Amino acid sequence: MNRHECILPMASAGQSKRQRSSHYKQPEIHERGWHRLARLGWGLLSVVLVVGCHTPKVSHEAKMGPVYDRPFPLGQVTDAHWETMQTNAEAADFIFYDHEFVGETADLTPLGRKHLLSVALRLEHVPFPVVVEESPRGENPQLDEARRQTVVNQLVQLGLNREMVEARVVVAPAFTEGLSAIEGEAAYYSTLLDGQYGTGFRGMNRGFSGWRR
Repeated sequence: MNRHECILPMASAGQSKRQRSSHYKQPEIHERGWHRLARLGWGLLSVVLVVGCHTPKVSHEAKMGPVYDRPFPLGQVTDAHWETMQTNAEAADFIFYDHEFVGETADLTPLGRKHLLSVALRLEHVPFPVVVEESPRGENPQLDEARRQTVVNQLVQLGLNREMVEARVVVAPAFTEGLSAIEGEAAYYSTLLDGQYGTGFRGMNRGFSGWRR
């Protein structure tokens, strides 16, 4: 065996040792990488949990969103409707209708004088005008003005300020139109039958209402 033949086996033996050592080191490198990734993941998770636990509390007002985009409180929409109806009905209490005067005169009937006392007690506490119903189609302005003056004078006699009363009493059409004779008869029988027979005669009520057409 010559010199070169001795070197080659030795070189091959050293190469095989390095290969074996590299095979042993590769699993160790992979395990170290996984350990590092696991520690990094746990670190990120702990940061998220700590930050999440210390998130500042949001007030109820902030959760509701901007004021212009919030839902209406319960009942607000319907309450506004009922309050408007109630206000209109209260304003109608200050209307002196044609039937509260005696015939084609400016004298108040007993019912009209009783109504006048109620108006006098409430007038200073409400913003509504006192309306004297004008004659049909405004055909008799002299009678309308005479009735207005009657209401003004009697309110002043009851102790109200004349300047205030003069400004508040006006001649105008009634807020709601009266019923014709046929309409009044239909309404009368409808109310009468509803009161005596309940709902059993609603078909008949519609029949009476049909007289209006």
